[in-house]
Amino acid sequence: MTHAREAEPENGAQPDLRQNFTPGLNWQAIQQLLRNIEPQLAPTLLTPRNIPPETKMLAILHMLASGSFQTTGALVAGISQPLFSAFLPKVLDATIGLTPRHICFPNTLQKQQETKQGFYLISGFSHVLGAINCTHLRLVPPAATEHLYHNRKHTHSINVQAIVDHQGLITNIVAKYPGSVHDSFIFRHTTINQHFQDGRYGNGLLVADQGYGIQPWIMTPIGNASTAAERAYNDAHRRTRSIVERIFGILKSRFRCLDITGGSLLYSPEMVCKIILTCAILHNICIRRNIPLLEPEPHMPEEEEEEDGALQHEEEQQNTAAGLRRPQHIVNNFF
Repeated sequence: MTHAREAEPENGAQPDLRQNFTPGLNWQAIQQLLRNIEPQLAPTLLTPRNIPPETKMLAILHMLASGSFQTTGALVAGISQPLFSAFLPKVLDATIGLTPRHICFPNTLQKQQETKQGFYLISGFSHVLGAINCTHLRLVPPAATEHLYHNRKHTHSINVQAIVDHQGLITNIVAKYPGSVHDSFIFRHTTINQHFQDGRYGNGLLVADQGYGIQPWIMTPIGNASTAAERAYNDAHRRTRSIVERIFGILKSRFRCLDITGGSLLYSPEMVCKIILTCAILHNICIRRNIPLLEPEPHMPEEEEEEDGALQHEEEQQNTAAGLRRPQHIVNNFF
């Protein structure tokens, strides 16, 4: 695999900033990002005018990539911790403003066909537009609402849902629900789910674990597979869906602030969600530019499936019959 050639550092910047500040982002990607968000990083009455936008951005990117505390990022950048705190939301908001150009579900027929073909080449699973799952990212919860962030693993987290395509691009992400919220609840309340209900994606499918319940456009494993075709379906489903687990691992490896080894994020839930969205955008930039990880790719165990049990909601029940027929139709016709 070839990688994009790095541009020469601009404005006298030192080439080792790439290593010191932003592990995993090459200099070309850093400069392109700076050009896109620089207008939003202009000095204000509350911030000194002698701190370049580049320094602000690199300090924040260092924190995201290394998982270090604000004080460390500030020291590396040569600025004070209070200034670092002032720059953090500005850099995050400016980067999140780029979401429409970097995180986009395949909405055109051409993009949908390309995505379906890409997934088909993985394991022979037809009509797939994405692999979907949730992952829990730890934070220190607000005292008043601590119980909302308490998840099934007895830690506190934001439950983040992502849809990933065959290339490993995050094409949809939801980062706003506390850890106590069920995966299937998150999906039911997304625009993507509504678009599937409205038929916008035709015969397109998402592959998911059994925690997502039964819907016509959600393909889950067949429990107690008893025929060769059902076992082949489950095997293809597993290999197709594995990419979302792999990308969760890459995301946490590339941006250590999201990894459990970095501890819990010491920010408000709103700020944590902004950090997550920013990392997702930066991840897609790395994928599109073929920027490799600086360390071996981590092996990620699959996220533990959530049990629906009595959590079947009315809208799920309306889709149960069609949802039950769809996997069997796929098995009968493609496996």
